[in-house]
Amino acid sequence: METVILSGAAPLQSNVNIQNVFPEKSNILPGKRDFSIITNSAISVAEKLRASAVITFSEEVTKISTGVPVFVFTGRKLAMMNELTRPIEETGKSIYERMEERARSAVEEISEASLIAFINNLIDTEGLVVGIIKMKDSDSIIVYDLATNKIMKKLMECTERVEARVLRSVLNIGLQIACQGREGKSFGTAFIIGDSNEVMRRSHPLVLNPFEGQSKENCDIVNTQSWETVKSFAQLDGVFVITGKGIIRAAGRYLDINAKDVPTEKGLGGRHASAAAITRDTETIAVTVSTSGGTIRVFKDGLEVVKIEPDIMLVQ
Repeated sequence: METVILSGAAPLQSNVNIQNVFPEKSNILPGKRDFSIITNSAISVAEKLRASAVITFSEEVTKISTGVPVFVFTGRKLAMMNELTRPIEETGKSIYERMEERARSAVEEISEASLIAFINNLIDTEGLVVGIIKMKDSDSIIVYDLATNKIMKKLMECTERVEARVLRSVLNIGLQIACQGREGKSFGTAFIIGDSNEVMRRSHPLVLNPFEGQSKENCDIVNTQSWETVKSFAQLDGVFVITGKGIIRAAGRYLDINAKDVPTEKGLGGRHASAAAITRDTETIAVTVSTSGGTIRVFKDGLEVVKIEPDIMLVQ
């Protein structure tokens, strides 16, 4: 089977090849927990439940043949890793309350990892995922129902206006920008998807359109070969205009729209306000990436419907 190290930079995949690539398990020192027992049990549970995948935050995955994809995530944020490794502290709360908090935190981590896998087209919105959480003082196996993931539900509601593969591609590019920036520099951008004729009518160019006269293949946002070009032009002022089927019509467009009464989070700039406003007045979906912090937001009908913090970003 194949172990996949997921990151925002992972291209969309339709198939996961199954092959045996796990290293041999080394000898376990006395007094040390044998994590292979946990991973073997998790894989066994996943097989019996016909789960979509096994998700783990530890690279200590044992050699075992299975048809269930195993996705290994490594945390980008130190805060996340601290949460996974800190012991249960002595506080005024009962041991049961503390364990419940820890379990809730672990479920959130598996939920966020599932979202990344979904954006990378590795799992769908339904089915089960078996998660393995390794902590300093305990290990856990979690069975997570993908149907309970509220963010994935919200994203699927957006596919009433744009194709799911298009939205996933834009979000994947957004995650790469949020994580990597460009040549070590952070920047923000926005993608307006769907109802492109109306968006073009309500905007004007800030620069010469770099996609004018390009082949359809080079303008297809779903084509992973075009992603580096998109990320380069994302540094331009203005927004991308993309059809609901994924064809990039323009970059560097300024939206001519009144965003005065659009409710946006305090501290957000004009890019977010205008992106939200265009979804209020047209049949579009907007995806923005913040310059500061890399937060990704999805707007529909003038409202923020999804917020993805870079804390969930998982990088190899």
